[in-house]
Amino acid sequence: MINIVKKQGFICKYPVFAFLCIFKQRDCLTSFYQMKHLLILFFIFTLSTLQSLHATNTKQQADSSFVLRGRVLGSDTREPLPNASITVQKANVSSVTNQDGYFSIRVPASTRNMQLIIHYLGYENKEIPVVTLIDNPNNHIMLSPSPIELSELLVVSGDGSNLVREALQRIPENYPSDPNMMVAFYRESVKKGSNYISLVEAVLDVYKASYHSYSNDQARIYIGRKATDITPRDTVLLKFQGGISDALMLDIAKNPEIVFGTDAAEYNFHIDGLININNKPHYIISFLPHAGLEDILFRGTIYLDAASLAFARMEFNMNVEDRKDAASIFIRRKPSKMRVDVNNARYVVNYMENNGKWFFNYSATEVSFRVRWTNRFFGLFATNYVIGSEIAVTDRYNDNVIKFPRNERIRSTDVIAERVEYFLDADFWGEYNVIEPDQQINDAIKRLSDKLRRRK
Repeated sequence: MINIVKKQGFICKYPVFAFLCIFKQRDCLTSFYQMKHLLILFFIFTLSTLQSLHATNTKQQADSSFVLRGRVLGSDTREPLPNASITVQKANVSSVTNQDGYFSIRVPASTRNMQLIIHYLGYENKEIPVVTLIDNPNNHIMLSPSPIELSELLVVSGDGSNLVREALQRIPENYPSDPNMMVAFYRESVKKGSNYISLVEAVLDVYKASYHSYSNDQARIYIGRKATDITPRDTVLLKFQGGISDALMLDIAKNPEIVFGTDAAEYNFHIDGLININNKPHYIISFLPHAGLEDILFRGTIYLDAASLAFARMEFNMNVEDRKDAASIFIRRKPSKMRVDVNNARYVVNYMENNGKWFFNYSATEVSFRVRWTNRFFGLFATNYVIGSEIAVTDRYNDNVIKFPRNERIRSTDVIAERVEYFLDADFWGEYNVIEPDQQINDAIKRLSDKLRRRK
């Protein structure tokens, strides 16, 4: 809970993200709401401290693994391929490339003679012997575009409503019926203008609930760190609340009602064609709300496996652009002289197939908004903020599948930034797999860490 004492502020309840903001006087709070067809993710501006929790040690042994590094590029464009999936033959470890195409993945020594497998939307899979990547950090790996061989049985244009409804009905057979355990890497960030003012990273233990049940996923922090740039001159102090819980809620196959409601009746679906993912054809289906609906809903693209109609990937936006009423969805309380405009809200969720079942693998969020005081400088000046998060599953196992004690679970009201330590140790992550930070994040980590050292 947050105490607001003699300070002006506003509380925002934002679909797929909500935030409580205190301006000039820092305070914020968030909680997770589930509104009709909307995800609610909360952002917080707060100085309140939460108790740190400790997870059980799942650390690998250093002498039984090694790190593979490289950069993934498209052979046709020579451009980096972000969020490409990285897996290893006969192993459950996985990772994704960062925005610059770089990856690092720690793999068991037993996989030395196996293949590293890279796949990306619209490109052929690439298999590389693990042994050739050991002690060779400057690997540039080129993926080739993958042409589609059309089958007479595949419909490649027209109305996609029936395909999507069939995909929703097939979720119980396409996704795991039993719960499993996951290790995941989580990152959240806050940018003020062009500068990062907060970065938080954590390795998580995750109890992934069955897709046949209404049970929620659970997570707990094993290890984490943060870097912040907060000064007395700041008028807004921005932090996430419930970011981890909401990142897991983006599993649309587990929580389809968040976007589609009960039967997807509020949307138009159109088949735009086919694309190869993991060397298999997938339907590309775009969706938009029906014309004339007043609710702020979503638009985006669904990628359905053509054979099973499993949701393999989904990229979508909330329709907040040019909607002055969007603020009323997010804001529960605010000073009368403060105006908040939501610029955009983007989401991605990705899955991986293994032995005929599809597993949640990655999700990301990016939300931007504009804040100005109408009673200051005639309301001409505004501050732009971008809040982002991503979670990537790096390991999965089916033994010792247990729910976490209540006092160890991450709650939707938790402020993750208050439960982790500052960036100081270069070898902080040890044996854990993480998403390689892109150059912009690397620069921010260095800048924020240098500021922290100077203050101590």
